[in-house]
Amino acid sequence: MRLFLVLISLFFLAAASGAEDKPWNPALGTAKVTGSVKFEGKAPRMRRIDMAGADAKCAEMHGGERQKPETVIINENGTLRNVFVWVKTGAEGWKFPMPEGDALLDQKGCMYTPHVQGMRQGQSLSVKTSDPTAHNVHGFGKKNRSFNRSQPAGASNVAIRMRRDEASPPMKVKCDIHPWMNSFVAVVPHPYFAVTGPDGSFELPNLPPGTYTIEAWHEKYDVMEQTVTIGDGETQTLEFTYPTKS
Repeated sequence: MRLFLVLISLFFLAAASGAEDKPWNPALGTAKVTGSVKFEGKAPRMRRIDMAGADAKCAEMHGGERQKPETVIINENGTLRNVFVWVKTGAEGWKFPMPEGDALLDQKGCMYTPHVQGMRQGQSLSVKTSDPTAHNVHGFGKKNRSFNRSQPAGASNVAIRMRRDEASPPMKVKCDIHPWMNSFVAVVPHPYFAVTGPDGSFELPNLPPGTYTIEAWHEKYDVMEQTVTIGDGETQTLEFTYPTKS
């Protein structure tokens, strides 16, 4: 019986070692998914931020002009900004090289820049302050460890290692001193992600041929998914459309 248990243990150890991700071969990345995220209907009304009521220095950096929140930004071409688009399934089994350096989150004008970003699992998030006033950086991790760090004016960057994937939904980061300040950081185990910008488009290049679930996430609206199959050297174009939501 003891011999049997030993053999079973060795079997599972061998299976586990054989299940390790293979080093990524760039020659396989010949396919691409592109697309856009459109917005349908009337844009929601967004009340401008009264920074002066919380911190006069924040208001001074904008000449006293109240800023628009970044919760919903509709581009001039009718597309939606700050949508995180990524390969949710289909890219498993590979060990991809890590990017150089940290992912950067800046506090500038009492706003987080960028508002939405993606980074790789295992990378560090480096939080910088460019403001002449104090902030605190509060990350609400559900898979990664939560954090809450003070950053007075002129303080060094705060670096937090993201050890687990956390993209659906991304981690929320906010400032408890300035309640309008928030951002979202998605942690992904591969390089196939994008954030829509001023033209609402996205591109996921260098994919191997296969079938993928593509997810689109926005902080206010429902998550959307589409499945796509792409062949060698092929480009597939997807379109996500968000309706208004009260």
